[in-house]
Amino acid sequence: MSRSPHRGCRDWHSTRRSFLGRATDAVPVPADAMDGLEAFAKSGGLTRRNLLERGVGLWIGAAALGGMSTRSVLEAATAQAQAAPDATILVSLYLDGGNDGLNTLVPLADPLYPQLRSRVGIAPGTTLPIPGTSDFGWHPSLGGLKALYDSGKVAVLPSVDFADPDQSHFNSAAYWRRGIVGPSFETAGWLGRTLDVVGTLDNPLQGISVSYSPDPVLTSHRAATATVYDPNNFDFYIGDVWDNDGFIAAYRDAASGKTSSEGLKAARRTYANAFRMRDQLAPLRVTDENPLPPVPVPYPDTDLGKGLQNLARMLGAGFGTRIAALSTSGFDTHDAQASNHAELLQDLGDSLLAWQSDLTARGLSSRVITMVWSEFGRRPEDNASNGTDHGAGGLMMIVGDRANGGIRSEFPGLAQLDEDDNLRVTTEFRTVYATLLESWLGVEAARVLPKIDQARLPLIV
Repeated sequence: MSRSPHRGCRDWHSTRRSFLGRATDAVPVPADAMDGLEAFAKSGGLTRRNLLERGVGLWIGAAALGGMSTRSVLEAATAQAQAAPDATILVSLYLDGGNDGLNTLVPLADPLYPQLRSRVGIAPGTTLPIPGTSDFGWHPSLGGLKALYDSGKVAVLPSVDFADPDQSHFNSAAYWRRGIVGPSFETAGWLGRTLDVVGTLDNPLQGISVSYSPDPVLTSHRAATATVYDPNNFDFYIGDVWDNDGFIAAYRDAASGKTSSEGLKAARRTYANAFRMRDQLAPLRVTDENPLPPVPVPYPDTDLGKGLQNLARMLGAGFGTRIAALSTSGFDTHDAQASNHAELLQDLGDSLLAWQSDLTARGLSSRVITMVWSEFGRRPEDNASNGTDHGAGGLMMIVGDRANGGIRSEFPGLAQLDEDDNLRVTTEFRTVYATLLESWLGVEAARVLPKIDQARLPLIV
């Protein structure tokens, strides 16, 4: 079947906008709160001026805050962490664009692979061996991931998708994020709905989007969630205004007073929460006196590496976090795939290795599972641009100390493709979600995933 090499890519740039959550308030948390959340939340005498002087370590863009103050946010986070100090945490890591699973986990035993991948195929002798099987090998850039797999900390699921995939970034990403396939009036993401079940109304740090904008998978109906990428660099600044308090005074005035206008009330609440929040995340601010803590394995100096390191610090602060989400882009490899994909996978494997080592050093590794996913895989046959086009049957991975390491779903082979000449889907992605809900988060899957069946997978030990 003849196809344009960029079929379906016109919708890629709108995918992340297609599932935006509701407007959020911004609440500041002081930098030093991250060094001792419980003691900080209980300390007295915190004023707006204190907050300005101490510096902000983290801004929380929190849905459903309802005018909460910085202190109430931290107290709620402390209370939730104390109520369940050993609660499990699920991290969603999205490979944005459609990762090529066939070049990530290379099917060495399939004779059709070198025929279909004459331009971008991975040479068998360069793959990294997988203990216990000669059927597959890792991409040569995945040394970090191999180390985790060899220690039993990676469950691999080839050919995961939904029935009759249409290879659209827009549709596929929306379905995976909602946990519902096909047209739906549902506006919340499946992890947001999970927080509606296990979370609270007053702790946005229970669900953290490690980003500069809310992750749609965390959009909820009622649970508060937070948005932050770098807890060290979120602050107010207007040149020649900040120092003389002109900016502060004007916005503090705007945050006070009474009004019958719901719109003005919302604006004032946003202003007020922004200043309150700026008062309380100073503990995460990196200074000469408060440097970044050392890590056992260095993180890559990339957005993904930094994002995971920032998340590890926030999890270590004891905010009562149950779910976090982050993404890394570039996986829509229609052309020049060989070099681009190698760099992406190097970053992924090295970041995950550093992340898992960091969690271990913090005593958190037994509580955290990371789910790595992409909206679809790539076509088995490469294209004339030395890349691969949109396919089906993507590769998922479950990473963590309690992951049931090994290959945990069926690989269908390349001899019998689907009607679009793509990899046949052997595992529905909602089955993976249902398994993690029940085996990891302790939530009945039917409360989150409409019309889910009883199929489950051995992913957690």
